[in-house]
Amino acid sequence: MVATTDRPRLLLVDFENVQQVELAKLDDSYRVIIFVGADQKNVPFDLVTRAQQLGSRVEWQKITGNGSNALDFFIAFQLGRVFEGTPRPECTILSRDKGFDPLIRHVNTNGMKCRRISSLGELHHRAAPTAVAVPPAEEPKLKRVIEVLGNLEKRGRPRKRKTLSQAISAMFQKRISSQEVERIISALLTRRLITEAHNTISYEF
Repeated sequence: MVATTDRPRLLLVDFENVQQVELAKLDDSYRVIIFVGADQKNVPFDLVTRAQQLGSRVEWQKITGNGSNALDFFIAFQLGRVFEGTPRPECTILSRDKGFDPLIRHVNTNGMKCRRISSLGELHHRAAPTAVAVPPAEEPKLKRVIEVLGNLEKRGRPRKRKTLSQAISAMFQKRISSQEVERIISALLTRRLITEAHNTISYEF
């Protein structure tokens, strides 16, 4: 497939958890690291063949040692290394393990870009919306909004974009411009802390 973005992308595969890894679904912007458990002995021939076609864009990491969630820690460590670099890539973890989600929310809250998918079929269906970046000076306001919303019961959080805008404005005693409010909402969407479908807001934290 032809690359659709200039932004570097990294796919981290939890091969203990997901063995259906259809690398043909990836475009040329992706690098791939496949994490294999210490006790995993067999890798499907089709996956190896496809990985060879991608050449240096695919890396295999067989973890050392056993233990509960051992492979998850290797992926978390790799994420830390990746996000120290420049430019920071868009990272996707291929795993059905929801234990990654708190870590993903944390790195997204801190201005990084990461998500988890259960299959490569979700890769393009859940692409991030285009958004205006929050200026560094407004990051404290964004973090304040995340903190306040996070302390609310889920059923008490705004479910419509209009009421979310009003709630954010109220957090700052209406001393925040409508443009700032929109940038904050846009950042929440881009970082996948919220999603919007059928005019309804859903929260991922």
